[in-house]
Amino acid sequence: MEKMGYTRTNRLTGLAPLVLFLSSYLPLFILIVLRQTSANCCYLSWSGINVEALCCMVKYFGMSLFCIVLSVIGIIGTIIVFMNLQHRVESGHTYRITEVSSMNDEPLAYIATYIIPILFEDYSNLIDCVTIVCIFYVIYRLYIRSKLILVNPVLCLKYSIYSVRYMDGDIQRQGVLISRDNDILENDQTKMYNVGHQLFYGYKR
Repeated sequence: MEKMGYTRTNRLTGLAPLVLFLSSYLPLFILIVLRQTSANCCYLSWSGINVEALCCMVKYFGMSLFCIVLSVIGIIGTIIVFMNLQHRVESGHTYRITEVSSMNDEPLAYIATYIIPILFEDYSNLIDCVTIVCIFYVIYRLYIRSKLILVNPVLCLKYSIYSVRYMDGDIQRQGVLISRDNDILENDQTKMYNVGHQLFYGYKR
């Protein structure tokens, strides 16, 4: 077994937390686009490129366009982040899991708490849009400082999330592990790469 060693230096930095945050809201962005487009479908007509047409587009479809841009950034960015993690995981450490429990139900609470209440807003009202952006910023600041960064409804379509306790030499530590494996059990040897405080990406050896 590889030499143990707890590390605090590997972190999701730069745009990585942002794109993970954006991808976690992909279901909301899709619903906003569908809801605003269906509600304002009577304004979907070509009237040329002029100030009046642009104002109409921003008023009735501005939030949808904004959500589409954020969705594309979130999807592409998240794919790149996990491609990088897949390459870097081999530089992590191997630990023995002593206790494990699934966190795959956490995204359900995440959706109920953060997505459903925001969905039923009036996106043609500038004040409501500004309010929603401010709420998103506050949630984002909380998101990147907590374990919610890996509790992502989109990621759960491909990955499993575990709350684990593991042995680091003679010390028992705990953390949250995201992995493609859906059958990690106690006493399994797991390769874990630290991506934040008590946050890991890894796989069962």
